[in-house]
Amino acid sequence: MGMPGAESEELALESARVVAVEDDGIWLETGVQRGCANCREGRGCGVSVFQRLFRLPRHRVFLPTGESLSVGDHVVIGMAQRALLIASLWLYLAPLAGLLSCALVADLVFASEWLTVIAGFAGLVGTLAVVRGRQDRQARSGRFFPVLHEVTLRDAPDREQ
Repeated sequence: MGMPGAESEELALESARVVAVEDDGIWLETGVQRGCANCREGRGCGVSVFQRLFRLPRHRVFLPTGESLSVGDHVVIGMAQRALLIASLWLYLAPLAGLLSCALVADLVFASEWLTVIAGFAGLVGTLAVVRGRQDRQARSGRFFPVLHEVTLRDAPDREQ
């Protein structure tokens, strides 16, 4: 019930609720509050404000597990902090680097504002395609799947609501 190397690494934990059960795992919906502790306290970058303003959908994630869980159960999932750091760098830094490097090269070569903008956009789109392909490979490898840390609440079917 673990990820290779997860025992030796500290896990980043997140609470989630089971929304669907399949033969080989469960679908989870993470909590309403996302972002860092500063965002939750209103001192951060404002991601939580945008989520409330635009009613962004909750994040769903698949967790392969043999654990017997039901829809409505609450769990805590974990992922190695190193895996999260690597995924974040690829997701945020790589597209920015693609945009800036292509725009810089176009500006040096052509010295045209429009070509610089187009090259920057092309670099962004190209890097996003590379990142998407890398994410697909990582998803198939299972390295970036969360692990079940603990079950915090079992939703009993006979419980009054």
